[in-house]
Amino acid sequence: MSALPVGWEVLPLEAIAEVRLGRQRSPKNHAGDHMRPYVRAANVGWRGLLLNDVKMMNFTDAEMEVYRLLEGDLLLNEASGSAAEVGKPAIWRGEIEDCAFQNTLIRVRPRAIESDYLLHYFRYTAMRGGFAAASRGVGIHHLGRETLSSWEVPCPPPRERKRIVDVLDRADALRAQRREALMLLDRLFQSAFHSAFGDPIKNDRGWPVTVVAEAGRVQLGRQRAPQYQTGKYSTPYVRVANVYENQIDLSDLLAMDFGAADFSNYQLKHGDILLNEGQSIELVGRPAMWRDEIENCCFQNTLVRFQARRELVNPSFALAVFLAYFRSGEFSKISSKTSNVAHLGASRFSAMPFPVPPLHLQEKFAKQASMIERLKAAHQASLAELDALFASLQDRAFRGAL
Repeated sequence: MSALPVGWEVLPLEAIAEVRLGRQRSPKNHAGDHMRPYVRAANVGWRGLLLNDVKMMNFTDAEMEVYRLLEGDLLLNEASGSAAEVGKPAIWRGEIEDCAFQNTLIRVRPRAIESDYLLHYFRYTAMRGGFAAASRGVGIHHLGRETLSSWEVPCPPPRERKRIVDVLDRADALRAQRREALMLLDRLFQSAFHSAFGDPIKNDRGWPVTVVAEAGRVQLGRQRAPQYQTGKYSTPYVRVANVYENQIDLSDLLAMDFGAADFSNYQLKHGDILLNEGQSIELVGRPAMWRDEIENCCFQNTLVRFQARRELVNPSFALAVFLAYFRSGEFSKISSKTSNVAHLGASRFSAMPFPVPPLHLQEKFAKQASMIERLKAAHQASLAELDALFASLQDRAFRGAL
Protein backbone atom coordinates (compact mmCIF):
# COMPACT_ATOMS: atom_id res chain seq x y z
CA MET A 1 0.00 0.00 0.00
CA SER A 2 1.41 3.43 -0.99
CA ALA A 3 2.34 6.09 1.55
CA LEU A 4 -0.68 7.53 3.36
CA PRO A 5 -1.19 10.92 5.00
CA VAL A 6 -0.07 11.64 8.55
CA GLY A 7 -2.55 10.26 11.06
CA TRP A 8 -3.59 7.27 8.91
CA GLU A 9 -2.88 3.70 9.95
CA VAL A 10 -2.87 0.43 8.04
CA LEU A 11 -4.30 -2.32 10.23
CA PRO A 12 -5.21 -5.98 9.68
CA LEU A 13 -8.98 -6.39 9.62
CA GLU A 14 -8.91 -8.68 12.67
CA ALA A 15 -7.52 -5.76 14.71
CA ILE A 16 -10.65 -3.68 14.15
CA ALA A 17 -13.37 -6.30 13.64
CA GLU A 18 -14.44 -9.84 14.43
CA VAL A 19 -14.24 -12.05 11.34
CA ARG A 20 -16.29 -15.26 11.33
CA LEU A 21 -17.29 -17.88 8.77
CA GLY A 22 -20.95 -18.90 8.75
CA ARG A 23 -22.29 -22.31 9.70
CA GLN A 24 -22.14 -25.17 7.22
CA ARG A 25 -25.35 -26.67 5.87
CA SER A 26 -25.96 -30.23 6.97
CA PRO A 27 -28.85 -32.68 6.38
CA LYS A 28 -29.36 -33.01 10.13
CA ASN A 29 -30.24 -29.30 10.28
CA HIS A 30 -32.84 -29.32 7.50
CA ALA A 31 -35.52 -29.85 10.15
CA GLY A 32 -35.75 -29.37 13.89
CA ASP A 33 -37.36 -27.53 16.79
CA HIS A 34 -35.45 -24.30 16.19
CA MET A 35 -35.90 -23.49 12.50
CA ARG A 36 -34.61 -20.00 11.78
CA PRO A 37 -33.94 -17.93 8.67
CA TYR A 38 -30.39 -17.67 7.37
CA VAL A 39 -28.71 -15.79 4.53
CA ARG A 40 -26.25 -17.22 2.05
CA ALA A 41 -24.12 -16.02 -0.88
CA ALA A 42 -27.17 -15.85 -3.18
CA ASN A 43 -28.65 -13.18 -0.88
CA VAL A 44 -25.74 -10.74 -1.34
CA GLY A 45 -25.89 -8.48 -4.40
CA TRP A 46 -23.62 -5.69 -5.58
CA ARG A 47 -26.15 -3.07 -4.55
CA GLY A 48 -27.33 -4.62 -1.31
CA LEU A 49 -29.09 -7.65 0.12
CA LEU A 50 -31.49 -9.75 -1.96
CA LEU A 51 -33.96 -11.16 0.54
CA ASN A 52 -36.75 -12.46 -1.68
CA ASP A 53 -35.50 -16.05 -1.25
CA VAL A 54 -34.34 -16.67 2.32
CA LYS A 55 -33.98 -20.30 3.45
CA MET A 56 -34.56 -21.87 6.86
CA MET A 57 -32.30 -24.13 8.92
CA ASN A 58 -32.25 -25.45 12.47
CA PHE A 59 -30.11 -23.30 14.79
CA THR A 60 -30.14 -23.97 18.54
CA ASP A 61 -30.19 -21.04 20.96
CA ALA A 62 -26.50 -21.64 21.70
CA GLU A 63 -25.66 -21.62 17.98
CA MET A 64 -27.58 -18.40 17.50
CA GLU A 65 -25.33 -16.73 20.05
CA VAL A 66 -22.52 -17.39 17.57
CA TYR A 67 -24.24 -16.97 14.20
CA ARG A 68 -26.98 -14.37 14.86
CA LEU A 69 -26.73 -11.28 12.65
CA LEU A 70 -26.77 -7.88 14.31
CA GLU A 71 -27.41 -4.50 12.76
CA GLY A 72 -24.18 -3.14 11.27
CA ASP A 73 -22.67 -6.56 10.49
CA LEU A 74 -21.03 -6.86 7.09
CA LEU A 75 -21.45 -9.98 4.94
CA LEU A 76 -18.96 -10.92 2.22
CA ASN A 77 -19.20 -13.75 -0.29
CA GLU A 78 -16.70 -16.39 0.79
CA ALA A 79 -17.11 -18.62 -2.26
CA SER A 80 -18.32 -18.33 -5.83
CA GLY A 81 -17.97 -20.02 -9.19
CA SER A 82 -16.81 -16.63 -10.46
CA ALA A 83 -13.67 -15.13 -8.91
CA ALA A 84 -15.07 -11.65 -9.57
CA GLU A 85 -17.96 -12.37 -7.16
CA VAL A 86 -15.71 -13.38 -4.27
CA GLY A 87 -15.70 -10.79 -1.49
CA LYS A 88 -18.85 -9.03 -2.74
CA PRO A 89 -20.11 -7.18 0.37
CA ALA A 90 -23.38 -5.98 1.85
CA ILE A 91 -24.42 -4.51 5.18
CA TRP A 92 -27.01 -6.04 7.51
CA ARG A 93 -29.46 -3.50 8.88
CA GLY A 94 -31.74 -5.85 10.83
CA GLU A 95 -34.03 -6.63 7.90
CA ILE A 96 -35.11 -10.01 9.36
CA GLU A 97 -35.47 -10.74 13.06
CA ASP A 98 -33.35 -13.52 14.58
CA CYS A 99 -31.50 -14.34 11.35
CA ALA A 100 -28.26 -16.33 10.97
CA PHE A 101 -25.77 -16.87 8.14
CA GLN A 102 -24.29 -19.79 6.23
CA ASN A 103 -20.64 -20.62 5.46
CA THR A 104 -20.81 -19.29 1.91
CA LEU A 105 -20.55 -15.93 3.71
CA ILE A 106 -18.04 -14.34 6.05
CA ARG A 107 -19.39 -12.00 8.71
CA VAL A 108 -17.36 -8.94 9.68
CA ARG A 109 -18.50 -7.30 12.92
CA PRO A 110 -16.70 -3.95 13.38
CA ARG A 111 -15.34 -3.15 16.81
CA ALA A 112 -13.28 -0.01 16.37
CA ILE A 113 -14.46 1.35 13.04
CA GLU A 114 -17.72 2.32 11.35
CA SER A 115 -19.61 -0.29 9.33
CA ASP A 116 -20.33 2.13 6.46
CA TYR A 117 -16.64 2.96 6.06
CA LEU A 118 -15.73 -0.73 5.88
CA LEU A 119 -18.59 -1.36 3.43
CA HIS A 120 -17.21 1.26 1.04
CA TYR A 121 -13.68 -0.10 1.42
CA PHE A 122 -14.80 -3.69 0.78
CA ARG A 123 -16.79 -2.60 -2.30
CA TYR A 124 -13.76 -0.74 -3.61
CA THR A 125 -11.52 -3.76 -3.03
CA ALA A 126 -14.00 -6.20 -4.59
CA MET A 127 -14.76 -4.04 -7.64
CA ARG A 128 -11.07 -3.48 -8.46
CA GLY A 129 -10.41 -7.24 -8.24
CA GLY A 130 -8.48 -7.37 -4.98
CA PHE A 131 -10.47 -10.19 -3.43
CA ALA A 132 -10.60 -12.07 -6.75
CA ALA A 133 -6.80 -12.01 -6.98
CA ALA A 134 -6.50 -13.35 -3.43
CA SER A 135 -9.07 -16.14 -3.88
CA ARG A 136 -8.05 -19.77 -4.21
CA GLY A 137 -9.60 -22.84 -5.78
CA VAL A 138 -10.47 -24.43 -9.10
CA GLY A 139 -14.10 -24.24 -10.23
CA ILE A 140 -15.20 -22.71 -6.93
CA HIS A 141 -13.13 -19.76 -5.72
CA HIS A 142 -12.72 -19.19 -1.97
CA LEU A 143 -11.64 -16.06 -0.12
CA GLY A 144 -11.17 -17.74 3.26
CA ARG A 145 -11.62 -16.36 6.75
CA GLU A 146 -7.88 -16.31 7.41
CA THR A 147 -7.16 -14.30 4.27
CA LEU A 148 -9.82 -11.76 5.10
CA SER A 149 -8.76 -11.54 8.77
CA SER A 150 -5.26 -10.47 7.76
CA TRP A 151 -6.46 -8.07 5.04
CA GLU A 152 -4.82 -4.65 5.41
CA VAL A 153 -7.30 -1.81 5.85
CA PRO A 154 -6.34 1.88 5.53
CA CYS A 155 -7.73 3.62 8.62
CA PRO A 156 -7.84 7.43 8.62
CA PRO A 157 -8.87 9.42 11.71
CA PRO A 158 -12.61 9.28 12.58
CA ARG A 159 -13.44 12.70 11.09
CA GLU A 160 -11.82 11.74 7.76
CA ARG A 161 -13.63 8.39 7.74
CA LYS A 162 -16.93 10.22 8.13
CA ARG A 163 -16.03 12.61 5.30
CA ILE A 164 -15.12 9.72 2.99
CA VAL A 165 -18.43 7.97 3.71
CA ASP A 166 -20.39 11.18 3.11
CA VAL A 167 -18.69 11.87 -0.24
CA LEU A 168 -19.06 8.31 -1.50
CA ASP A 169 -22.66 8.06 -0.29
CA ARG A 170 -23.61 11.22 -2.19
CA ALA A 171 -21.89 10.04 -5.37
CA ASP A 172 -23.50 6.61 -5.06
CA ALA A 173 -26.94 8.20 -4.58
CA LEU A 174 -26.57 9.94 -7.96
CA ARG A 175 -25.79 6.57 -9.57
CA ALA A 176 -28.84 5.06 -7.88
CA GLN A 177 -31.04 7.82 -9.31
CA ARG A 178 -29.85 7.02 -12.84
CA ARG A 179 -30.45 3.30 -12.32
CA GLU A 180 -33.94 4.05 -11.01
CA ALA A 181 -34.67 6.16 -14.10
CA LEU A 182 -33.57 3.27 -16.30
CA MET A 183 -35.84 0.88 -14.38
CA LEU A 184 -38.79 3.25 -14.84
CA LEU A 185 -38.11 3.48 -18.59
CA ASP A 186 -38.00 -0.31 -18.78
CA ARG A 187 -41.37 -0.48 -17.03
CA LEU A 188 -42.71 2.11 -19.49
CA PHE A 189 -41.54 -0.14 -22.37
CA GLN A 190 -43.36 -3.12 -20.83
CA SER A 191 -46.47 -1.05 -20.12
CA ALA A 192 -46.64 0.26 -23.70
CA PHE A 193 -46.34 -3.29 -25.03
CA HIS A 194 -49.02 -4.79 -22.76
CA SER A 195 -51.36 -1.87 -23.36
CA ALA A 196 -51.15 -2.43 -27.10
CA PHE A 197 -51.00 -6.24 -27.28
CA GLY A 198 -51.94 -7.79 -23.93
CA ASP A 199 -50.19 -10.87 -22.56
CA PRO A 200 -48.29 -12.63 -25.39
CA ILE A 201 -48.25 -15.92 -23.49
CA LYS A 202 -51.99 -16.10 -22.82
CA ASN A 203 -52.73 -14.22 -26.07
CA ASP A 204 -55.75 -12.70 -24.37
CA ARG A 205 -56.38 -10.41 -27.36
CA GLY A 206 -56.76 -13.39 -29.70
CA TRP A 207 -54.05 -12.41 -32.21
CA PRO A 208 -53.14 -14.87 -34.97
CA VAL A 209 -50.40 -17.21 -33.79
CA THR A 210 -47.52 -18.77 -35.71
CA VAL A 211 -44.24 -20.27 -34.49
CA VAL A 212 -40.93 -18.44 -34.02
CA ALA A 213 -39.40 -20.11 -37.09
CA GLU A 214 -42.20 -18.74 -39.29
CA ALA A 215 -41.92 -15.25 -37.78
CA GLY A 216 -38.26 -14.98 -38.69
CA ARG A 217 -34.95 -16.73 -39.27
CA VAL A 218 -33.46 -18.60 -36.30
CA GLN A 219 -29.72 -19.26 -36.36
CA LEU A 220 -27.09 -20.50 -33.92
CA GLY A 221 -23.79 -18.58 -33.94
CA ARG A 222 -20.47 -20.01 -35.06
CA GLN A 223 -18.57 -22.32 -32.78
CA ARG A 224 -15.16 -21.35 -31.45
CA ALA A 225 -12.39 -23.63 -32.63
CA PRO A 226 -8.56 -23.56 -32.52
CA GLN A 227 -8.28 -22.98 -36.29
CA TYR A 228 -10.21 -19.71 -35.92
CA GLN A 229 -7.95 -18.18 -33.27
CA THR A 230 -5.58 -16.81 -35.90
CA GLY A 231 -6.03 -15.87 -39.54
CA LYS A 232 -6.22 -13.03 -42.06
CA TYR A 233 -9.78 -12.03 -41.20
CA SER A 234 -9.82 -11.39 -37.45
CA THR A 235 -13.31 -10.11 -36.68
CA PRO A 236 -14.99 -9.08 -33.40
CA TYR A 237 -17.82 -11.29 -32.23
CA VAL A 238 -20.33 -11.19 -29.41
CA ARG A 239 -20.96 -14.09 -27.06
CA VAL A 240 -23.20 -14.85 -24.11
CA ALA A 241 -21.10 -12.62 -21.82
CA ASN A 242 -21.99 -9.60 -23.97
CA VAL A 243 -25.78 -10.05 -24.04
CA TYR A 244 -27.72 -8.85 -21.03
CA GLU A 245 -31.43 -8.21 -20.57
CA ASN A 246 -32.32 -5.71 -23.32
CA GLN A 247 -28.70 -4.51 -23.35
CA ILE A 248 -25.51 -5.25 -25.29
CA ASP A 249 -22.24 -4.78 -23.35
CA LEU A 250 -19.14 -4.52 -25.55
CA SER A 251 -16.63 -3.78 -22.78
CA ASP A 252 -15.16 -7.31 -23.14
CA LEU A 253 -15.25 -8.12 -26.84
CA LEU A 254 -13.27 -10.99 -28.37
CA ALA A 255 -12.24 -11.68 -31.98
CA MET A 256 -11.67 -14.71 -34.20
CA ASP A 257 -11.11 -15.41 -37.88
CA PHE A 258 -14.18 -15.23 -40.14
CA GLY A 259 -13.55 -15.90 -43.83
CA ALA A 260 -15.74 -14.23 -46.45
CA ALA A 261 -18.42 -16.95 -46.47
CA ASP A 262 -18.61 -17.21 -42.68
CA PHE A 263 -18.61 -13.43 -42.29
CA SER A 264 -21.56 -13.16 -44.67
CA ASN A 265 -23.42 -15.88 -42.75
CA TYR A 266 -22.75 -14.61 -39.20
CA GLN A 267 -22.51 -10.83 -39.62
CA LEU A 268 -24.90 -9.01 -37.30
CA LYS A 269 -27.49 -6.65 -38.79
CA HIS A 270 -29.46 -3.86 -37.14
CA GLY A 271 -32.61 -5.31 -35.57
CA ASP A 272 -31.21 -8.80 -34.96
CA ILE A 273 -32.40 -10.24 -31.65
CA LEU A 274 -29.69 -12.16 -29.76
CA LEU A 275 -30.69 -14.63 -27.05
CA ASN A 276 -28.51 -16.48 -24.53
CA GLU A 277 -28.37 -20.08 -25.75
CA GLY A 278 -26.32 -21.59 -22.93
CA GLN A 279 -26.72 -20.04 -19.49
CA SER A 280 -27.80 -20.66 -15.92
CA ILE A 281 -31.43 -21.77 -15.76
CA GLU A 282 -32.74 -18.36 -14.71
CA LEU A 283 -30.84 -16.51 -17.48
CA VAL A 284 -31.29 -18.82 -20.46
CA GLY A 285 -32.97 -17.00 -23.35
CA ARG A 286 -32.03 -13.53 -22.07
CA PRO A 287 -32.59 -11.28 -25.14
CA ALA A 288 -31.27 -8.00 -26.49
CA MET A 289 -31.40 -6.22 -29.85
CA TRP A 290 -28.33 -5.49 -31.97
CA ARG A 291 -28.37 -1.82 -32.96
CA ASP A 292 -25.13 -1.58 -34.97
CA GLU A 293 -23.12 -0.73 -31.87
CA ILE A 294 -19.99 -1.43 -33.93
CA GLU A 295 -19.42 -2.26 -37.58
CA ASN A 296 -18.61 -5.69 -39.00
CA CYS A 297 -19.37 -7.82 -35.95
CA CYS A 298 -20.38 -11.50 -35.84
CA PHE A 299 -21.73 -13.81 -33.12
CA GLN A 300 -20.75 -17.07 -31.44
CA ASN A 301 -22.77 -20.23 -30.80
CA THR A 302 -23.43 -19.36 -27.16
CA LEU A 303 -26.10 -17.12 -28.74
CA VAL A 304 -29.14 -17.69 -30.95
CA ARG A 305 -30.05 -15.02 -33.48
CA PHE A 306 -33.58 -14.17 -34.55
CA GLN A 307 -34.02 -12.08 -37.71
CA ALA A 308 -37.61 -10.93 -38.11
CA ARG A 309 -39.49 -11.34 -41.38
CA ARG A 310 -40.05 -7.61 -41.82
CA GLU A 311 -43.22 -8.05 -43.87
CA LEU A 312 -44.76 -9.87 -40.88
CA VAL A 313 -42.90 -8.88 -37.71
CA ASN A 314 -41.26 -5.69 -36.45
CA PRO A 315 -37.98 -6.37 -34.56
CA SER A 316 -38.98 -4.14 -31.62
CA PHE A 317 -42.19 -6.15 -31.24
CA ALA A 318 -40.21 -9.41 -31.40
CA LEU A 319 -37.84 -8.16 -28.69
CA ALA A 320 -40.78 -7.31 -26.44
CA VAL A 321 -42.31 -10.77 -26.96
CA PHE A 322 -39.01 -12.47 -26.12
CA LEU A 323 -38.51 -10.27 -23.06
CA ALA A 324 -41.96 -11.35 -21.87
CA TYR A 325 -41.08 -15.01 -22.44
CA PHE A 326 -37.77 -14.58 -20.62
CA ARG A 327 -39.22 -12.77 -17.60
CA SER A 328 -42.08 -15.23 -17.21
CA GLY A 329 -39.78 -18.27 -17.36
CA GLU A 330 -41.03 -19.62 -20.70
CA PHE A 331 -37.48 -20.08 -22.00
CA SER A 332 -36.44 -21.87 -18.82
CA LYS A 333 -39.36 -24.29 -19.23
CA ILE A 334 -38.30 -25.45 -22.69
CA SER A 335 -34.53 -25.52 -22.06
CA SER A 336 -32.50 -28.69 -21.69
CA LYS A 337 -30.60 -28.77 -18.42
CA THR A 338 -27.27 -30.18 -17.32
CA SER A 339 -25.74 -29.86 -13.86
CA ASN A 340 -24.47 -26.32 -14.49
CA VAL A 341 -25.87 -25.01 -17.78
CA ALA A 342 -29.31 -24.76 -19.39
CA HIS A 343 -29.53 -24.71 -23.20
CA LEU A 344 -32.31 -22.91 -25.07
CA GLY A 345 -31.81 -24.96 -28.23
CA ALA A 346 -32.43 -23.43 -31.66
CA SER A 347 -34.97 -26.10 -32.60
CA ARG A 348 -36.95 -25.81 -29.36
CA PHE A 349 -36.91 -22.02 -29.61
CA SER A 350 -38.04 -22.22 -33.27
CA ALA A 351 -41.12 -24.22 -32.28
CA MET A 352 -42.37 -21.77 -29.65
CA PRO A 353 -45.66 -19.97 -30.37
CA PHE A 354 -45.42 -16.40 -31.59
CA PRO A 355 -48.37 -13.94 -31.74
CA VAL A 356 -48.70 -11.84 -34.89
CA PRO A 357 -50.82 -8.68 -34.49
CA PRO A 358 -51.31 -6.40 -37.52
CA LEU A 359 -48.00 -4.92 -38.67
CA HIS A 360 -49.21 -1.31 -38.41
CA LEU A 361 -49.85 -1.82 -34.67
CA GLN A 362 -46.39 -3.32 -34.25
CA GLU A 363 -44.83 -0.35 -36.05
CA LYS A 364 -46.74 2.12 -33.88
CA PHE A 365 -45.33 0.36 -30.82
CA ALA A 366 -41.85 0.37 -32.39
CA LYS A 367 -41.95 4.19 -32.59
CA GLN A 368 -42.77 4.36 -28.88
CA ALA A 369 -40.00 1.86 -28.13
CA SER A 370 -37.51 3.93 -30.15
CA MET A 371 -38.30 7.04 -28.11
CA ILE A 372 -37.82 5.07 -24.89
CA GLU A 373 -34.51 3.66 -26.14
CA ARG A 374 -33.20 7.16 -26.90
CA LEU A 375 -34.02 8.23 -23.35
CA LYS A 376 -32.38 5.08 -22.00
CA ALA A 377 -29.24 5.74 -24.04
CA ALA A 378 -28.94 9.22 -22.54
CA HIS A 379 -29.35 7.89 -18.98
CA GLN A 380 -26.90 5.04 -19.66
CA ALA A 381 -24.27 7.50 -20.92
CA SER A 382 -24.79 9.61 -17.79
CA LEU A 383 -24.56 6.51 -15.57
CA ALA A 384 -21.29 5.49 -17.26
CA GLU A 385 -19.83 8.92 -16.46
CA LEU A 386 -21.04 8.68 -12.87
CA ASP A 387 -19.56 5.17 -12.54
CA ALA A 388 -16.19 6.48 -13.74
CA LEU A 389 -16.41 9.41 -11.30
CA PHE A 390 -17.33 7.07 -8.44
CA ALA A 391 -14.39 4.75 -9.18
CA SER A 392 -12.05 7.76 -9.21
CA LEU A 393 -13.45 9.01 -5.90
CA GLN A 394 -13.02 5.56 -4.35
CA ASP A 395 -9.41 5.35 -5.47
CA ARG A 396 -8.60 8.81 -4.15
CA ALA A 397 -10.49 8.23 -0.89
CA PHE A 398 -8.55 5.13 0.13
CA ARG A 399 -5.20 6.61 -0.92
CA GLY A 400 -5.78 9.62 1.31
CA ALA A 401 -6.06 11.97 -1.68
CA LEU A 402 -9.75 12.88 -1.57
